[in-house]
Amino acid sequence: MRYSRQEIFPKIGKNGQQTLKNKKVTIVGLGALGSNSANLLVRAGIQNLNIVDRDIVQLSNLQRTLFTEQNIGLPKCVCLKNYLLKINSNININSHATDLNHKNIEIIRSDIILDCTDNLETRYLINEYCIQEKIPWIHASCIRDLGEVINFKPGGVCFNCIFPKSKSDQTCETSGILNTTVALTSAVQVNETIKSLLNKKVNPNLIRLNVWKPGIENISLTKNAKCNACNHDFKYITGEKLIKTTKFCGSNTFQLWGEPIKIEKLKKKLQKIGKVQSGDYFLIFKNLTVFKDGRVLVKADNKNQAKADFSKYVGN
Repeated sequence: MRYSRQEIFPKIGKNGQQTLKNKKVTIVGLGALGSNSANLLVRAGIQNLNIVDRDIVQLSNLQRTLFTEQNIGLPKCVCLKNYLLKINSNININSHATDLNHKNIEIIRSDIILDCTDNLETRYLINEYCIQEKIPWIHASCIRDLGEVINFKPGGVCFNCIFPKSKSDQTCETSGILNTTVALTSAVQVNETIKSLLNKKVNPNLIRLNVWKPGIENISLTKNAKCNACNHDFKYITGEKLIKTTKFCGSNTFQLWGEPIKIEKLKKKLQKIGKVQSGDYFLIFKNLTVFKDGRVLVKADNKNQAKADFSKYVGN
């Protein structure tokens, strides 16, 4: 029996295994965390999976994901779906190779949503949608040797309560990441997912993980009575707050607007991974030209790739 070892675990059992089979899970972001969490969920018996990602597989992804050299240049959604079907050919997978935004947010409707994204804008979007629709969701993120997981329940503390500032310049491309960090963080996220789907007691804290100096820290969370999202003053699912993207006519250049950028600080980070040209108000790195006022020009084949490169190298 495929799940016999799991069914004899008393906290799951045969009834719990059947429950997992009937539940639908959405994973947003199919990079390191998303691909690893999807792998664990399918092997645990989730048979209805909804996956969303706008990016393609790159060589640097292979250090910490399930993808192979043959997948480079292909959409992550397509590659992951093919991989998961080799684990269990009977599972149902809805694959969305698209940029999740306020216009198509309904595609993530399911019993629970896993945030494995690399940008804050999408996390705030998921947070507001789940508050509005009363759907549980589990945030996970990791960088360097550190990971964190938070299990959000309807009516409880929300992502915006904890992180009210929509700004971060930390990315894996500029700060680095260990594949062991990913593995541990995914394991905790999936474990919390299974507990949620089975209506078991979940960890109500921010779970902070360290793999270099092995340890787990539980940080208590407090609901913010003045939180805009909790009070249904939504900014992201309404489209009021989003990274603005414009394509220059007749070229493959996209202009994206974000928050003002500290050029010197960004320059020091990017110099660790490549050559940077800079002036007082701008810098040039690979296919990006970054301006101090928050404007970024990105040469890319499409809008999704432009936004992905913006998140990887500039942050949020």
